[in-house]
Amino acid sequence: MGFDISRLRRSDQVIGVSAIALFIFMFFFKWYGGSASASVGGVSVSSSSDAWNTFQNSRWLWLITIVVALAAVAISAGALELKSPVQPSVLVAGLGALSTALILYRIVHHPSGGASSSIGAVHYSYSYGIKLGIWLGLIAAAGIAYGGYLAMRDEGTSLADVREQASGAISGLSASVSGADAPSAGDASAATVVSPVPGTAEEGGAPPLPPPAAPPGAAS
Repeated sequence: MGFDISRLRRSDQVIGVSAIALFIFMFFFKWYGGSASASVGGVSVSSSSDAWNTFQNSRWLWLITIVVALAAVAISAGALELKSPVQPSVLVAGLGALSTALILYRIVHHPSGGASSSIGAVHYSYSYGIKLGIWLGLIAAAGIAYGGYLAMRDEGTSLADVREQASGAISGLSASVSGADAPSAGDASAATVVSPVPGTAEEGGAPPLPPPAAPPGAAS
């Protein structure tokens, strides 16, 4: 199997580009930081961090979204094969939407502030809050969700199909767990014990002896 780029649809291209962009924005752009400056000698200090080092919990969902999105593109290009009750486009759309909502939540609910003051001839100020990277990450995550939606539309997958696929996946998982807990046919046959007939060789005793022959002349 090889990666055939000619098999990629427009939706796959949107998913792939958005996933790569989200990866770059997560690790190479600043999402949160602060700065402080003072007028004495023009001293200024700033510190900021990327998404991976800022959001310790949310980062795992964003990373999973990137991996699933790129895997879906590889499946469309023929580089991977996947047998699953849930279409890859459904997973991409769902994870993309969830990542978008989570980044948007981080934008709305984030610590921020700043102040400035002067003491005599000394003037100082400081500020902290979100940076450009988180806005770019929001756009990239929304692109993944939009690409997954386009792929679902190309495949003719509706919301009813999504519910059916999710129900099938849950049912299959439940059946697998139940099958693992139930005893196997070999165990059931091994547990069946047949009681031996008393006095037989199966019980460990000697077989019954035939009756003795009658003496000659006793049949008159």
